[in-house]
Amino acid sequence: MRYTLTILEKHLEKLAGIVFSVPECEGAAYLLCGHSYTGDEHRLLVREVVPVKDEDYRRREPLRLSIRSDSYSHVAKQAVATGSSILFVHSHPGGFADFSEQDDREEPELMRFFRNRAPHVVHGSLVLSSQDHLRARVWKGEDWEEMERVRVIGRRIRLLGPAPHGFEVSPFFDRQVRAFGNDIQRLLARLHVGVVGAGGTGSPVAEQLVRLGVGTVSIFDGDTLEESNVTRVYNSHVSQAGQNKANLQGASLSAIGLGTNVRVYPEHITTEAVAKRLRECDVVFGCTDKETPRASLVQLSLRYLIPIFDTGVKVDSEDGMIRDITGRVTTVMPGEACLFCRGRITSAGILNEQRPEEDRLRLVAEGYAPESQTRNPAVVTFTTAVAAQAVSELLHRLTGFMGKERVSTEVLHFFHDTNIRRNRVDPVPGCLCSNTELWGRGDASRDFLGQMWAA
Repeated sequence: MRYTLTILEKHLEKLAGIVFSVPECEGAAYLLCGHSYTGDEHRLLVREVVPVKDEDYRRREPLRLSIRSDSYSHVAKQAVATGSSILFVHSHPGGFADFSEQDDREEPELMRFFRNRAPHVVHGSLVLSSQDHLRARVWKGEDWEEMERVRVIGRRIRLLGPAPHGFEVSPFFDRQVRAFGNDIQRLLARLHVGVVGAGGTGSPVAEQLVRLGVGTVSIFDGDTLEESNVTRVYNSHVSQAGQNKANLQGASLSAIGLGTNVRVYPEHITTEAVAKRLRECDVVFGCTDKETPRASLVQLSLRYLIPIFDTGVKVDSEDGMIRDITGRVTTVMPGEACLFCRGRITSAGILNEQRPEEDRLRLVAEGYAPESQTRNPAVVTFTTAVAAQAVSELLHRLTGFMGKERVSTEVLHFFHDTNIRRNRVDPVPGCLCSNTELWGRGDASRDFLGQMWAA
C-alpha cells in the first residue's frame, strides 16, 4: 500500500503561518484528513488545519517542543467525530528537512495515543522546514512508512517528495526540457491525468498529454465513433465507425511509444465503478458535452481535492451562417467558483438528461421540459484550439509560465471576434462548492460523490 497526502495550497500556507509564528522556535499543529482508498494507494486528504493553542505549549524552543496532553485529547475527539486521520505537524526552523532522532524517539508514543483514541484510521506526522520542503510519514503500528508524495493544489500544482530512484529524462523530450527544464519533465512523468470524453476536445487533449510525457493517462468514454465524428476525433478513421472511442484512443496513443501508461475505460462515468477510477488521478480534464458527468466532476474536485479542467465549445449558426463561436476552459477546485456557480450546468439540465426519452417527450408536450435540440455544430479547428488552451492551463499550474499575476480560473475564446477574456469569481454563497465540509471528505460518505447510482 502506498501512502500519499493531498493538501490545498491555502491550507499549507495557513499551516506554515502557525508553525513558524515564533521566529527561530519550533511550532506545531494538526492536520485532520479524509481518506481515499484506491487499489494500492491510500490517499490522505487534508480537511482542516488545527493549531496548537499558545496555552497548550509547555515548552517552545529552537530545538524542542513540549505540548500538554489536553491538546492531543481535543484533536483526537475531533478526529473520532469526523472519521479523520491525524497528522501531527511540527517545524524545523533551522532548515533541517527531515525527522530528527528526537522525533523518532518521542512521536511513536503520540501515535499510539491517537491510535487508541481513533483506532480505525491511520495516523502520522509531518515535519516542515519551509513550504517547499517537508517530509510526511504514517505510523504502521510498530514502525514508520514514508509517504510517497505530497500533492499541493492551488495557484500551482506541486508534487513534493522523493523522485523515483534512477529516473532519467528521455532524449525524446529534449526540446521541451529546453523550454521548461528537467524538473518539470520529471513532474509530468509522475502525473496521472484523467480525460473524460474522447471526442473532438478529449482526443487532442489526450494526444498532447502523451506527447508532453505525462506518466499515466486514463481515458473514459462509453460512446462509439460515428462517421460525423471522424472530422474532429484525432487518430480516428472512417473505417472505425461503430468502435468505442476510448478504445480507439488507447490503441493509437499507446503506439506512439513515448512511455506513457495509457489506461482505457470504455464506459461512461455515470457508472459508479467507473467513476471511482477517477480518484486515482492527480488531475482530470472534463471533455464531455453532458451536464450529468460534469456535475460528478465538480463533486470529485471538492471531495477528493482533484483539479478539474472543464472544456466546452459552442458554435452558434443559422442557415449556414456563423453568428458566434465561443470556447471555454474552466478550472474547478476547492475555493473557486464551480460549474453550477457559473451557470455552465444546472439542476434542471441534469434532471432532463436523466429522464427516459418517453418521459422527456411527454414533459415537452406538457411544456415542462425544453424541446429536443438538434446536434450542435462542431468544427475541428475550434475544438482543437480549446484543447490546446486546456493543456496550457495545466502547464501554467505546473510551471507558472504565464506569470504570478495570472490567477484566473476561466478562459473564454471568442473566435468570431478574435478575442480572449479570462476571469476569476468567488463561489456563490449557498452553492455546494462554498460548503467547506465537503472539501477533502473523500470516501467517508456512503453516497459516492453525493449522489445515487444506478444498480
